[in-house]
Amino acid sequence: MRTSIALTGAIALLCGIAWTGRGAAAGEPKHYVLPATPENVQWGWYDVREKPRLTIHSGDTVSIETLSHSLGKIKPGVPMDEIVHLRKQNGGGGPHSITGPIYVEEAEPGDTLEVHILKIVPKDFGFNFNVPGKDFPTVGLLAKQFPDGFVRYFKLDLARMQTEFKPGIIIDLKPFPGTFAVGVDPDEPPAKAGPPIHDEQGRTSTLRPWKNGSNMDVNELQAGATLYFPVFQKGGLIWTGDSHCRQGNGEVNLTALECSYKEIEIRPVVRKDLKTDWPRAETRTDYIFMGFDEDLNEAMKIAVEQTVHWLATQTIVPMSREEAYSLTSLVGDCRVSQVVDIRKGIHCMIPKSIFVGYKPRASKAAAH
Repeated sequence: MRTSIALTGAIALLCGIAWTGRGAAAGEPKHYVLPATPENVQWGWYDVREKPRLTIHSGDTVSIETLSHSLGKIKPGVPMDEIVHLRKQNGGGGPHSITGPIYVEEAEPGDTLEVHILKIVPKDFGFNFNVPGKDFPTVGLLAKQFPDGFVRYFKLDLARMQTEFKPGIIIDLKPFPGTFAVGVDPDEPPAKAGPPIHDEQGRTSTLRPWKNGSNMDVNELQAGATLYFPVFQKGGLIWTGDSHCRQGNGEVNLTALECSYKEIEIRPVVRKDLKTDWPRAETRTDYIFMGFDEDLNEAMKIAVEQTVHWLATQTIVPMSREEAYSLTSLVGDCRVSQVVDIRKGIHCMIPKSIFVGYKPRASKAAAH
């Protein structure tokens, strides 16, 4: 058996995938590593026809490495002119470098994929920029007021989990994946604004968030969070990228503190007993419900509808839809996730502490 495990690991490493068995018993969860090699990372497009870079079972864990924007080409010292060139080089696609896809054997369309974020370990640099408004007049909330663009690079102190914005201003790091996606929704509606969603090859741009997740930019999705996605494609198909080390709600200038990860460790679990129409999440303290639309008011409506539906169907404390609507108005905290991804985002948070007897569970997740 040891020979078999060693041989399997050697083959996986030759294919750019590190494999670590967690035991010899049949069905016991295994741990995998998916490195950000050129073969495993795509730039700005999802293609469900891509051969899976890794195949796992429900309950296995995976440590995924990610790259910064434009296949890692944006790094300290790169000037704004080059950032503009890279932005224009991938017309219609997102700037995001996404690692994947990961195929989960048990996942079928109609299931829910429950994804636990166990650990996030950033690399040691980051950046924030807004592209020139004179070239990109609709990219960024105040694009026309900043015609020349701006970029700043940051050295990340991973021991303290901080970075210096400038002398006198220190920012705590709170890493989370800006983009986390399952395979695309075949019924995703056509673009209401911006470039087409699909290119001539049938690929789907990473620019917009949607029911499969994608460019959600919800800053609560840190280590310890659990995400729930509707499954649209056989195998689920997981990608992640657009890694962030800090972001304010709104992400107003276009980017967060963009970074990359040595690893984001996840555990995907296929749920046959659970149905969801839109992505939602859970942290140690809150239940989170999301809505995305080009119209911020419509995004808010979707997020509130999802909140009310969950409250009216949960069994912790049963309630009517009328009570759920009222409770959302009393304790729901609805925040603007982002306004810069063409489809804007709202996430509504319901605190777990309102439920009598609720005790925060201990979390083994970590961000280093």
